Amino acid sequence: MALTSSLYSGVSGLVNMGNAMQVIGDNISNVNTTGFKAANTTFQDIMAQSINTARGGSQVGRGSSMSDVAPLFIQGSFESTSSPTDLAIAGNGFFMVSDPQRENSIFYTRAGQFHVDKTGYLVNPAGLNVQGWAMETQPDGTAEITGSIGDIQINNSSPPVASSQATVAVNLDSRITDPVSAQQLDASWDGTQEDGGLAVGVDYEYKTSFNVYDSLGNTHELTVYFDRTANDREWEFLITMNPNDDKGGAAGSADAGKLMYGTITFTPQGQIDSFDNLNRWVNGTSETIDVPGGYGDHHYPELIAFFLPPTGSTDPITGQDTAAQIMEMNFGARAAFDAAGTAIDHWETEAITSTQYANRSSTLFYDQNGFAPGFLETLNVDSEGVISGTYSNGRIISLAQLSLARFNSPTDLSKEGGNLWRETTASGSPVTGPPRTNGLGSIAANALEQSTVDMGTEFVKLITTQRAFQANSRVITTTDEMLNELLNMKR
Repeated sequence: MALTSSLYSGVSGLVNMGNAMQVIGDNISNVNTTGFKAANTTFQDIMAQSINTARGGSQVGRGSSMSDVAPLFIQGSFESTSSPTDLAIAGNGFFMVSDPQRENSIFYTRAGQFHVDKTGYLVNPAGLNVQGWAMETQPDGTAEITGSIGDIQINNSSPPVASSQATVAVNLDSRITDPVSAQQLDASWDGTQEDGGLAVGVDYEYKTSFNVYDSLGNTHELTVYFDRTANDREWEFLITMNPNDDKGGAAGSADAGKLMYGTITFTPQGQIDSFDNLNRWVNGTSETIDVPGGYGDHHYPELIAFFLPPTGSTDPITGQDTAAQIMEMNFGARAAFDAAGTAIDHWETEAITSTQYANRSSTLFYDQNGFAPGFLETLNVDSEGVISGTYSNGRIISLAQLSLARFNSPTDLSKEGGNLWRETTASGSPVTGPPRTNGLGSIAANALEQSTVDMGTEFVKLITTQRAFQANSRVITTTDEMLNELLNMKR
């Protein structure tokens, strides 16, 4: 009988409105859940029943069913935080996290509330490891990703970096026309005395000192002495280290501490014209700096220091003892080789360069690329997901890059709890890559994505769902009264 069918139609409405209320309750309860995506319910009618009417065949519905509960993947607003590892995605994509206790357990999340655990891994509040690529600093100073996607681990310490290049720019007073000493600087040097026994105004006109680092992170002071020569616009220079730091073959001798000697000729305009008579001391032996073997990758002349004792083993790449520390010395000009690469055609001056102007001799600039050991102080994440560490030794190192994933059908992902989603057959395979590539969004550091739940919308749905539930219950009670009247007909 049709009355019985109407009872089941009302029941289907009650069930659906109850489920809809559950979705609304879930949305409202997650109004402050980081990265939560509000869900929306849709309904459909149930296959109708055919009946005979005066006009012929007709259909009567048999109630409703819930067709879908779909999360709305819209961009949530950002909440600013004080933690550099709180991250939000502006645009498409999910963070990738992995359960370290299970193999092949990749989950996806929009909640970027991460921190570094005691073992250095970047994890979410549940202890799942954030996924990305490790980064490696190249010789030219740039950083590139290496290997495949894996757990991101932050190094708490920065190893020492041996100095391989030093830059010194000085102004040498052009008003000085005569040498202080008729003897060459390298001949005046005596490594058996403190600081080589050289005295200002007696052996040289000007000196400047700077620190470099060896492979163990020890600091060593290098000193450059300058003096005029008898030739016009020409200065000689001698680069030395503390004789006590010299562990090479000249240790304890008069040559201890000598590193490089040469002359600088300036143009009439006070710019570097050329370097000549370049010579260096290698493990106690004097040798001419030839082309191109005595020049580094940047075409600066190289000196060789032995801050550590020689090992007796030869490096197959450099041809020097493995303990030798090779450093390019840049005074503000680099060699331009001829076409054959066997001779210097000319010297190219740089923006920061040594000069000979009518001003007192002074140091204009100095720098070197070595570092002592350091410990992590702060982390920084840029818009491309590159995680950089600032260390106590002054280094800023690119450590890792976050990996993001997007899906062609994100609404078909499976909810796993804990702000996590899992890939399904319906969602398709993830498209992964660094932020701002492959249609993936960018990263906002010191921010968290807020829930997309709109309280106003949810309360309106709350009212309409409640009224719909009441209406369906009235269908059941009214049908029950009609059935009761039908039973009373027999009396």
